[in-house]
Amino acid sequence: MKINNRMMITGLCFGLLTLQQYAVAAEGDWQLNSNVQALYGNYNGSINRDSIINAGAMISADYLETSGFSLGANYTKLKFNVGSTLNQQAVYGSIHYNAYFDALPGPLTLRLDGHGINNNDTTGNTDNVSVIASQISFLNYAKTFYADFGYARSNYQNNLYVDQFTPTLGFGLNDGSDWLQARGYFIKPSNRLRAQNKSNTSAIELKWTHWLAPDVWLGLEQIQLSGLAGERIYAVDGDAAAVYNLADIQQGSANLSLQWRLSKFMHVMLLAGNERYLDNTIGDTYDSRMIYINLSGQW
Repeated sequence: MKINNRMMITGLCFGLLTLQQYAVAAEGDWQLNSNVQALYGNYNGSINRDSIINAGAMISADYLETSGFSLGANYTKLKFNVGSTLNQQAVYGSIHYNAYFDALPGPLTLRLDGHGINNNDTTGNTDNVSVIASQISFLNYAKTFYADFGYARSNYQNNLYVDQFTPTLGFGLNDGSDWLQARGYFIKPSNRLRAQNKSNTSAIELKWTHWLAPDVWLGLEQIQLSGLAGERIYAVDGDAAAVYNLADIQQGSANLSLQWRLSKFMHVMLLAGNERYLDNTIGDTYDSRMIYINLSGQW
């Protein structure tokens, strides 16, 4: 079944208003967050691809410190050099629950995500994609140590499913002003003929985040550097709530993001990045250079 993009956006707006009203009625038990985002990317050196545009919105709600959920939708337009265009709609949902044990110095968080993707791919290879992703994570009360383990199963048409395992470690340093995180991606497609002749890929993603006093640099409160080394294909990114369903091999990336505090409850983030890709079937190596903006609010 195809997804109507206008209906998705209307539903999200209605859901946000309903949740905001409910949160007020609940006298602060609920914390609501919403964000809108946009991305533009240009493919440098690609034989097939020209540019990509993406826009989306998400709402999240957390009840006290026990549980919560998120709902999101986005639209992507991928333009090819021959003049054709891929139009894609995606929806996202996530729930999580925090379990507390006396023997642990922090909660265990159980999380379950779902993705649904539809587009006008005439081959059907990237259309009608469904993803279920699960994760168990731990963050100590001092916020100096984090660990998680994730598993995702992506289901594609035309005889393909993809298993992904993502172990993660994170460490807080310098009295909480710095955060270092490393995440491994171990991905195994079921059909190498549908995966650039790859039976498995592996990669590591590194992130460094530094927090500043927001009143010092015109409201700048966060700087983040991230990079990916190795190879991954058909990846599911839990932090970005994104599915890489277009079947080229990602061979690395480098990103810089800056976040400003506009007010006590409003933030804006700008990201510039470069991703390296390989289309192994035609020997095409190219870069995706992108600019991303995210505006978030909390109620």
